[in-house]
Amino acid sequence: MKLLVKLLRPFSELVGEKELDLEFNGGTIKGLLELLVDKYPKLENEFYTEKGGLTEYICIFVNDKPISALNGVDTELKNGDVVLFFIPVSGG
Repeated sequence: MKLLVKLLRPFSELVGEKELDLEFNGGTIKGLLELLVDKYPKLENEFYTEKGGLTEYICIFVNDKPISALNGVDTELKNGDVVLFFIPVSGG
């Protein structure tokens, strides 16, 4: 299946691209995370804690919906999905 992966800072800086057109056979967000870390090892520290869980600051959306409102890392992906990775910024 084809996915469009959009990366905002700092992910885009680590990968060197803001968007990736990927062929993906993993099925879930978890599989996509593994593929991205295999392809771009610098992402591992941004995605995962030392205990292997997702970092608390990462936001992942599939087609404009947060994975927290779907099935988390077990969210199934379909051909043509758009997956966005970002870290929310706040301040005054």
